[in-house]
Amino acid sequence: MSDAATRILEQLQAQNDLRMQAANDIAQAVASRVNAENALTEAKANEKAAFTNALKKGWTQQELNKISPARATRKRAAKTQTAGE
Repeated sequence: MSDAATRILEQLQAQNDLRMQAANDIAQAVASRVNAENALTEAKANEKAAFTNALKKGWTQQELNKISPARATRKRAAKTQTAGE
């Protein structure tokens, strides 16, 4: 193979290496997001089970509503909307 052909192939290989690194970065980011989503789904299920168990152990729904993160999120969202309007 000629020197010119070898240089061209080396340049193309270098470009391909950069592209593959970018593809690898994307794959890693997607995998990280999927893992985080799976962890969130599991955490939500654990939270729901804990609240259900608390009801069985004598807590009332009203008492649990006071400590529910979903309720706190709704309050913060309502305050933000009121302030922004």
